[in-house]
Amino acid sequence: MKQVIAPQHDALDDFEIFRRLSVLCGVEYAFTEGKTQMDYVKAAYEACSAAKDTPFEKFWADGTARIPVPPEAHKWVRHGDFRADPVKNPLHTTSGKIEMYSSTIEKMNIPDMPPMPKWQEPGEYLGNARKGQVHVVSPHPYWRLHSQLNNSATLRKRYTVQTREPLTLSVEDAKANGIRDGDLVELYNDRGAVVVGARVSDKIMPGVVSLFEGAWPQLDSKGRCNNGLVNFLTSSRSASGLTQATTANTCIASIRKCTNPDPGGTKAFDPPRIVKSDVKFDEAFYGLGRAAALREKAMASLSPAEKIYYQRCTVCHGPRDPGQFTEKQWMGITPSMFQRAGLSAEEQKTVLDFLMKNAKQ
Repeated sequence: MKQVIAPQHDALDDFEIFRRLSVLCGVEYAFTEGKTQMDYVKAAYEACSAAKDTPFEKFWADGTARIPVPPEAHKWVRHGDFRADPVKNPLHTTSGKIEMYSSTIEKMNIPDMPPMPKWQEPGEYLGNARKGQVHVVSPHPYWRLHSQLNNSATLRKRYTVQTREPLTLSVEDAKANGIRDGDLVELYNDRGAVVVGARVSDKIMPGVVSLFEGAWPQLDSKGRCNNGLVNFLTSSRSASGLTQATTANTCIASIRKCTNPDPGGTKAFDPPRIVKSDVKFDEAFYGLGRAAALREKAMASLSPAEKIYYQRCTVCHGPRDPGQFTEKQWMGITPSMFQRAGLSAEEQKTVLDFLMKNAKQ
């Protein structure tokens, strides 16, 4: 994205931060490859289909570029290649096929992760809630990206209720709790409480309330989040012993009209107190010279294929052992992996040969 304002005070952009770190580690060229930020912007643009019709200079000046959509894209079907030729285009499963039962998961013997889909009662839902409790869902915000721009006064004027995050609740639940649209509401459970603003709606089912995730936290005098951060209510319980995923939308809470809010609205966006101090960077303490030497030593024995694979193909996720997947699985994985890594045809062949030689038999 184009820069909106010049860096403030000592602020640095991400590229410059990591460039300076790479200098300290003695690997600047390995990081920048001799390119500037704009070089990378141009390279990224040239790799997209829009570059065929719109030169970079015009795109950068206009801010937009048309991306033509090929007719076949309108007929795209997920896993269509697999359906057309399952042998040539295997899936990323152990068998390369659609698996309703996973022998791999079965061997893990995890109590709450059966080898095939089955109903398991959630830790919290209306089926085991106490009388009067509601099910709290926390979808992505409409006016911001997670917590980004929660401090935008312009946006907040459009959606907040008495400066707090809006809580959507049904007409029935509002009536049962003596709540009117625009009132302040306390949503609470055994884990915590938040102060939010009521938005009464006939478009949400009774027994369910909706509070956007991503609000900035601010404790009021009673220990509640005065801005409406739903994390005060959600559980840290994982989805399963295998995935460890969040269960944010599996949350039960009670609701009541807030009669004792702190005056003045949310303070979540008041600037913090700044404390100035001199910080000295001691290179010897961090052992950067030794870190650079170890890196060079670790890379010295890698083949050309391994260098490409571990430095470029595994950037998005943790490095994978090629032996974790079979040849068929790698054939299914590599088309998208090579495209994301931006490998040339020669580099693709080099890496593919390496993966095939080391694939799981």
